[in-house]
Amino acid sequence: MRTYTLLASLAALALAGCATRTPTERPSVPSKPVANADWHNLGVSPSGNVLHEIDGLSIRKVGDREFSFRGRKTVFNPRKENFLNTPPHKVSINQWIVDCQARTVRLSGVALFDENGRQIGTPYTYNDKQIRAMPIVKNSASFHQYEYVCGASGN
Repeated sequence: MRTYTLLASLAALALAGCATRTPTERPSVPSKPVANADWHNLGVSPSGNVLHEIDGLSIRKVGDREFSFRGRKTVFNPRKENFLNTPPHKVSINQWIVDCQARTVRLSGVALFDENGRQIGTPYTYNDKQIRAMPIVKNSASFHQYEYVCGASGN
């Protein structure tokens, strides 16, 4: 019986010692999160139902005179919007390519999201044969995107 008590006490001490061990190394401090977008308001559509924004952090030079960037459209009331060939959605994140000298813009990708922020389907991508570059119309959403991208780049 004495041997049993001694073994039980030793086992308890061994387990207690494991539980009270202090770490020799402190956990690293997590780095501050880095923003992956910097959205700038470009205005609301004439109907008042769509907010247009541009991501200032997404602007990248992709050619001698072309820049790629991301735009976001938020539909305030999807029931009042005509979506044409796209599924009804609350937000679309669009990838664009603008030619600052030719004053044209082309859609190169789209991701759609519902009112809960869930992605609808898979993102769409387009090449220059599927969607051709279009001239920029004064005072349109693409005009404000053009001014933001090409004005900021000095082109």
